[in-house]
Amino acid sequence: MKIYNEFAIHDKVEIPSDASCLGAFDGIHLGHQKLFENARAKYSNFQIITFDIVPKKYFNTQHQLILDNNTKSELISKYYPQNLIFLKFEEIKNLQTLEFCDFLSKNCKTKRIFVGNDFRFGKNREGRVEDLQNYFGIENILTLDDVYYDNLKVSSTKIKEFLSEGNIEQANRLLGYNYNFVGKVIKGQNLGSKIGFPTANLNIEPEEIILDNGVYFVNVFINSNKYKGAMNIGYKPTVSDIKKRSIEIHILDFDSNIYDQTIKVEVNKLIRKEVKFNSIDQLTDQISKDIDKINKY
Repeated sequence: MKIYNEFAIHDKVEIPSDASCLGAFDGIHLGHQKLFENARAKYSNFQIITFDIVPKKYFNTQHQLILDNNTKSELISKYYPQNLIFLKFEEIKNLQTLEFCDFLSKNCKTKRIFVGNDFRFGKNREGRVEDLQNYFGIENILTLDDVYYDNLKVSSTKIKEFLSEGNIEQANRLLGYNYNFVGKVIKGQNLGSKIGFPTANLNIEPEEIILDNGVYFVNVFINSNKYKGAMNIGYKPTVSDIKKRSIEIHILDFDSNIYDQTIKVEVNKLIRKEVKFNSIDQLTDQISKDIDKINKY
């Protein structure tokens, strides 16, 4: 898979593909996966065209994303596209409908497109699937109807809703894999160590993670090894007066130094919401119960 990052209006792919999947693809959920599978079943040398910045994020910096581009690339690679193209949205956002179609044809060298039935494109989102059909031919635009799981329409919006509510299991079902992210381990205040539960602090802004404050059962991947963990997102109100959210993980059966290492965190289940306890003893008792519960999974 050849990856084109920040693919600009004057760039061109080196080798044409028989078909392209086109979309923002935030989450690479079951619907996106179905689109990729449809393309690959018909054309082994297909490519995937997406954006370096999801358009909704470009126009609203507070918009939360399910995946970063590195994780997105990793998931997409499992479908073996010939090319993965991240269009430079800053440059293409003002292309008119016909200009964008020309760009897809001449620069991305595509002639067939697999796309969701509600896809919009071009300046002011004026372009529709019908415009792609008019340009490339109806027979060359293959649309995907909405995908459902247990009578629920699969969508990035619905998945983010489940994640923010703590319904991790349902979000993971719609994703088709466990929600995950990566972060570098940094030095913290050692508050966990002082109460007997050392933690790995991550350098991720909590606002980038679509989870409410609480304790979560997670899997942690370090140097290809998998460990269970108890992850806390929040303000640690029992042990700290600092009003700053943080992400830290107590990794079970692990005691190595991993400062400055990048680890992958896979979220399985919300154990409980964040609570301010009346004493450190109450907190440590509850953490022990949380770990006992996690050990049973």
